Amino acid sequence: MLTLTEEAHQAVAAISRPSVSSHLPGLRICRRSDRPTFAVRRAARPEETDQIVEHDGARVFLAPIAALKFRDSVLDVRRDGHGRLQFVVRDAA
Repeated sequence: MLTLTEEAHQAVAAISRPSVSSHLPGLRICRRSDRPTFAVRRAARPEETDQIVEHDGARVFLAPIAALKFRDSVLDVRRDGHGRLQFVVRDAA
C-alpha cells in the first residue's frame, strides 16, 4: 500500500480539509490521458473505482492503475524553485 512521508502527509492533510460540500476532498493520482505518466491533482471526492488511502486527515485517491503501480511506494513532496509543491512517488526501499 502507498505510504506517505511526514512532509507529504502534512501537504495532503492540508489539501484534504473539509470543504463547504459534504464531500471530503483529497489528492488524486491517476494516469494522464495525453501521455504515459501520472497526474497528481486535488479532487473533491474519489472516483467510484479509486482506492482510498486515508491516515489522520490525509486522503489520497488512487485510480486503479495507480493503485497497482504504486502499491509498494512512498509519496513524498518537495518545493520547486518557485515554491510550488511537487509530489514524487518513489519505491519503498
